[in-house]
Amino acid sequence: MSSILIARSNLLLFRRMGTGCLTNPVGECMLAVCVAAWMATALRPAVELDHIWIVVQPQAPERKILEQAGFHIAPTVNKHVGQGTASITIEFENAFLELLWPDPSVPVSPGLERATKKFTERMNWRTSGWCPFGIGMDRTEGSSDPLPVPTWKITADWLRPGTAIEMLTPRDDTKSPSLFVSPSYLAEADASQRKAAASDPKLADLYRQPIGVHRITGVRLVGPSSYQPIPALAFVEEAKVLSYESGKEWFLQITFDGGAKGKAKDFRPTLPLKVLY
Repeated sequence: MSSILIARSNLLLFRRMGTGCLTNPVGECMLAVCVAAWMATALRPAVELDHIWIVVQPQAPERKILEQAGFHIAPTVNKHVGQGTASITIEFENAFLELLWPDPSVPVSPGLERATKKFTERMNWRTSGWCPFGIGMDRTEGSSDPLPVPTWKITADWLRPGTAIEMLTPRDDTKSPSLFVSPSYLAEADASQRKAAASDPKLADLYRQPIGVHRITGVRLVGPSSYQPIPALAFVEEAKVLSYESGKEWFLQITFDGGAKGKAKDFRPTLPLKVLY
């Protein structure tokens, strides 16, 4: 039974209990508020967008075109020890965009060589056919049930001991975007930093984008017509993390602030990316 039908059934049940709610306007109003709150919780997606990564060339020379467009790159180069990759980020008020690349100077843990090779294939997406994008998600508040698609877990040296990334993209899939749910402590750390930025000028600079954008409000993913979307992608689309459609090749469109300014910048062919703001 759908969440909406369950909510309606519960409302009818409450009305049949003879508690006086129907004869008491205040009681009926409170009941309506409670049911509305319950429905909002029941219908809340299990996941939400945390970040997007694009696999780029070593040292991310593509950063220049983004900086020229008015994006501020965070100064720290992130080293993913054990995974063999490095990255830089562009921070926003509710998510971040990450440029990620295989880095030979970063150690690879035994058993993760395959993961490093996957990033190399994604970097060479124009010739390999792999998708260059990763969609990182967080569990929404109160969501802890198993996801409705098969998942598997991956650990790395850079993660907190005892935690893992929950992968939605099948292990042997060589065509799909990387879809994954990050450990909750990472989301909590990001939220804490964003909160601290309100009173810390140095942190505030991370989120102050010269282009004048603040929040990611839409993600549109386009895949080649030959690609057959996997169930995990359908789930992510149903959760309103992104929308998906077929096209000529892999491409990503990010909308900021609902496109309030009516402007757009297209970074192709340097990056398979377009932004609306």
